[in-house]
Amino acid sequence: MTVLKLLMCQLVAVGLVFIGLMPLAGELGIYVPAFAWLPVIGGLSTAVGWRIGVQKWWAFVQFTFPLAVVGAISLKLSPYVWLALFVLTLLVFWNSFRGGVPLYLSNKTTWAALADLLPPKPGLKFVDLGGGIGGTVLHLAARRPDCEFVSVESAPIPYAISCLRKMISGRSNVHVVFGSIWNHPLTSFDVVYAFLSPRPMPDLFVKARAEMAPGAVLVSNSFEVPGQQADEIIQLDDRRGTRLHVWRF
Repeated sequence: MTVLKLLMCQLVAVGLVFIGLMPLAGELGIYVPAFAWLPVIGGLSTAVGWRIGVQKWWAFVQFTFPLAVVGAISLKLSPYVWLALFVLTLLVFWNSFRGGVPLYLSNKTTWAALADLLPPKPGLKFVDLGGGIGGTVLHLAARRPDCEFVSVESAPIPYAISCLRKMISGRSNVHVVFGSIWNHPLTSFDVVYAFLSPRPMPDLFVKARAEMAPGAVLVSNSFEVPGQQADEIIQLDDRRGTRLHVWRF
């Protein structure tokens, strides 16, 4: 798991500093303030992570983690506060730990591009795998009231927010499903959309190719599938420089 790899990188970096670099600095008569070792630990953990194959977009987390830990300790808050924050974080970013998928939210530019991709077919079925707080399906459902939209989410708090937003919207053509994307069949969907991470994309493509019907469309926000050239890549004009990778089966 990515999170366990990150923790291992931090432990290796701490070991290198305390066992290797700090004694070496002492022997050379070089005084290094304690706080100055924190970015060194962060840099080493980042380098170790790259070496063992952790995705480079985790670099910011690895580098800032030692600084964040020391800063948190200096606040001297009650242990119950940290426990509550940990539980809250776990419930929001559940998929980051289990599947290496952070909580990404699609923006309005992406929603507009997806709406343009939807075939003019009444009764069309669209699923957002890892639907987050439900913004994508709610927007598309308003644009296409003749179609059915499903959001699949396994993180408890984003799922609860999706349900609340669906209830407030009153959209009868939106369905929010709690569960793993791997347990949700894709057979009946005309368009499958995913904004996940590089890690699950190869397995998702295998699942899509095995389950999706001829003529169905798979759209991946930002993340390609190694060795599987997309039929179309749509470059969006937003701050992220979003690219939609489109495969037609």
